[in-house]
Amino acid sequence: MLENDPPPGTQVRFIREVRKASRSNVGKLRKSLAPHYPNRPDLPEDRFEVEVDGEVITVERRDIDSV
Repeated sequence: MLENDPPPGTQVRFIREVRKASRSNVGKLRKSLAPHYPNRPDLPEDRFEVEVDGEVITVERRDIDSV
């Protein structure tokens, strides 16, 4: 699972299938839709926009990890 909120442009790998992105696909993080708060535990339902195969999709924190 992705930790903290990396900056836009960070490459991420899908750790489970999400819509058109299969497990192990690599995409580029566009932006965080729900910022992570350091004084709270990781929230697996936090959402991010990720560009993969030319398409922008919304994923949850638990769907991706840093490359």
